[in-house]
Amino acid sequence: MQQVRINPHILRWARERLELPSEIVAKRAGTRPEKIGIWEEGKSQPTFRQLRLLAKALYVPMGYFFLESPPELAPAIPDFRRIPSSFKGKYSIDLQEVLNDALRKRDWYRDWRLSEGSQALEFVGKFKRDNAIVEIVEDIQKTLGIETFPGEGKRSWYDALRYLIERVENAGMMVFQRGVVGSNNNRKLRVEEFRGFAIADSYAPLIFINSNDSIAARLFTLAHELVHLWTGTSGISNPEITPETIINEPEDIERFCNRVAAEFLVPQKLFLSLWQTETAILENITRLSRIFRVSGFVILLRGLHLRMIGYDDFADIYDHLQREALKNEKKEKGSGGNFYATLLSRNSKRFVRELIYAVGEGRALYREAARLLNVKPATVDKVKNRLLQGE
Repeated sequence: MQQVRINPHILRWARERLELPSEIVAKRAGTRPEKIGIWEEGKSQPTFRQLRLLAKALYVPMGYFFLESPPELAPAIPDFRRIPSSFKGKYSIDLQEVLNDALRKRDWYRDWRLSEGSQALEFVGKFKRDNAIVEIVEDIQKTLGIETFPGEGKRSWYDALRYLIERVENAGMMVFQRGVVGSNNNRKLRVEEFRGFAIADSYAPLIFINSNDSIAARLFTLAHELVHLWTGTSGISNPEITPETIINEPEDIERFCNRVAAEFLVPQKLFLSLWQTETAILENITRLSRIFRVSGFVILLRGLHLRMIGYDDFADIYDHLQREALKNEKKEKGSGGNFYATLLSRNSKRFVRELIYAVGEGRALYREAARLLNVKPATVDKVKNRLLQGE
């Protein structure tokens, strides 16, 4: 069969970008490992069919293989992540794809709202970093219809998260909880790379949460990304509470979002009234994390900022909480294991319902809806029937 002349350097770049050995790529592409090496050296060229399989195996468009040099790939929104310098400026293909998928959904939802004559959401970009933290928190509470704090009266951390997502979506925002690329359960998103991102669009604001994170951590990420929307700052985040990030914490938007999120989840006045100075610090943290339904790390951060905990104690207790985190997470698994619940969680219940409504009205094609939801067209019909039944 006729061979296709490609740039061998692009093939090597695409493989190394995924950190895959030649053996794995060869298996995915249905060829021998030595073939991959020969193609990368430019001694031979793949056929069109082999090239198509390579593109699929390496998650790149076929057109990339004909470029003179590797493309400059950077996310379409700012990168606010606090990660090791060796990883700074690097974006996995998985992160790129979930961001592009979210942008496609944003574009569709924005156009849909404009066609419906909807008004812009006034809270997006309403505040700046020089506004008082309490002022922003009060506006978030008012917009979401939350009187005190999200975890009040909730039986578990999972209930607190589910409640907050519901309030956020009712206010006009989309929340995507996903731990994989599309519907591919073999392509899991790494928490080490990012925990979430926000797109501050006044007509179609959205928040993405990496659902491979712990439930308590997701709650903090959601609150953190809400502040990004309220300050009109789209960006990728990796909000972490560690001794290293705290002591070296720069005065930037991420620090500000963390502080506002902490006040939103754990109000200062209530925190101080509940803190028992005669009780051991760890006992206070355990008790208050249950009251506020946040992680012990958030209570630890509040204690440090409000000077109830010194830095030395902060570092020691942080190590203890890290050791206990995995045990606690095993007890906090949510239900939601069925396909329908997963679909709504991964794609935002608000987005799915609006999209299915558009399909039912004949204003969106089944094929378009299937592409946006990362499912087959037949699944769209099943989802439509479920929604019509009021489920």
